[in-house]
Amino acid sequence: MNRIMIFMLSFYFGLGAFFSYIVAPELFRSLERSVAGGIVEKVFPIYFGIGLGAVGLSLLIGLASKMDRFLIALLAVNLIVLLALQFYVLPEAHALKSTGSPEFARAHLISMIMSTVSLFFTFGAIVYLIVKTKNGSS
Repeated sequence: MNRIMIFMLSFYFGLGAFFSYIVAPELFRSLERSVAGGIVEKVFPIYFGIGLGAVGLSLLIGLASKMDRFLIALLAVNLIVLLALQFYVLPEAHALKSTGSPEFARAHLISMIMSTVSLFFTFGAIVYLIVKTKNGSS
């Protein structure tokens, strides 16, 4: 089960790191701000949906397999962060952006911070699972 979790979490981590630190910045460098923002806005629900799926399924597997509390807590907090992003922060940012509100910058910063926190939690879970797998746990 550890290997399945490692695969799912690694897929989300790689996607998130590639999109957040390579694709999105390049879009904003290469295209008009409004066009780049429109593309990123369309990708975010898919990206965070993949994160919700990977982290949520990993949490369910971890609970069913009675894995360590540390890993369960790490995945649960990560899931909460992703749920807040998908269902609160992103819709709020979208609404603020469409009205031209200066509060959009704050919502955008919060979204970036939460996304980075999720990726750190995901990386931590991957490392934890790899260490556990090397030490002989399934």
